[in-house]
Amino acid sequence: MSSTQPSRPIQAPFLAHYRPRIVVIGAGIIGSAITYNLAIRGADVLLMDQGPMPGSGVTGKAFGWVNVINGMPGDRSYALWREAVAEYRNLKYALPTAFSRARFGSLLWEATSQETEQFAELHRSAGESVELLQRSTLQGLEPRLRQVPDLAAFSPDDLALDPMQLAGDLVTAAIAAGGSTRFGAAVSAIDTVNGKVSGVRVGDEKIAADVVVVAAGAGVHTLTDRLGIQTGLTTSPALLLRYACDRPIINHILRGPRLEIRQTSDSTLLVAKSYVETGDENCPRLVGEKMLAVMKDELDLPDEVALKRAEIGDRPVFADGLPRLGFLPEIRNPYLAVGHPGVILAPLIGRMTSEEILEGRNANATCRSH
Repeated sequence: MSSTQPSRPIQAPFLAHYRPRIVVIGAGIIGSAITYNLAIRGADVLLMDQGPMPGSGVTGKAFGWVNVINGMPGDRSYALWREAVAEYRNLKYALPTAFSRARFGSLLWEATSQETEQFAELHRSAGESVELLQRSTLQGLEPRLRQVPDLAAFSPDDLALDPMQLAGDLVTAAIAAGGSTRFGAAVSAIDTVNGKVSGVRVGDEKIAADVVVVAAGAGVHTLTDRLGIQTGLTTSPALLLRYACDRPIINHILRGPRLEIRQTSDSTLLVAKSYVETGDENCPRLVGEKMLAVMKDELDLPDEVALKRAEIGDRPVFADGLPRLGFLPEIRNPYLAVGHPGVILAPLIGRMTSEEILEGRNANATCRSH
């Protein structure tokens, strides 16, 4: 079994000769975006997922913050994030309904005003739109804040949305453009003949395909291992906490030293938190209950706010922090598309994948490790 990085396809661009049958495995946010982009370009594409609907896996456990502000200027991934956020602006024009409930703008602060100022300047120097706001302004923007910092960075271009809804809207648009779907269908293997993809298997059923796009997130390795290919994919758990709330109390995405929180269109409060499993004393629900105490200290919460769900999402990651995008070199026509942060990168990866498969354009080099 060999380690691999995605590479360019051997064959010429498909649509110059015939209309290929493309199967996309995984209806998370990335697989849904790929299916959408393939369908609107005229491909014969089938999206398959073992879940009941788009985004029902780790995508449904994502915080949904589309931003560059959490990246680090100078990192290889930073330019990729910027390009991805710009792609969201294009998608907003193509699918306006998917953004009807989105919220814009984030407020971020560090432990001290000096650290916040340095943080803002770092991103302003990289070309981002970041404004420093004083305590009095923050009180007006977020009157429910109890622990109001003296200074916060305002990132107006940030976007908060429901990743599961976006995945569903992408799939709906893909179907309208001629794509097809099969849910509740767990792909058990990718079939090959003479070193080339011939299709996929669901139980005893064989489904023919010219190209198979493996976009199954943390489940990618199950399929690639059976092909004798090791991708180097690992997982990083993150915790999403959902709290019932009966009224709007937060106007922006908030991130401070103790709390990362936003509110959805139905007033649910979402809190994102890194997670390390250390036994029953750190079980997700207990973490959620402890976090509620932090929320009450940081925010003026209504009395009825209560934890609804605590969910762990296993984010697919690589050691260098970059996604993997491209044809696998060992076998012709399996295409790998996986990485974190999927919600930020999905529209960009969707477009780049479709262009590489159908037109032979090389995917952005920053999506590859060399």
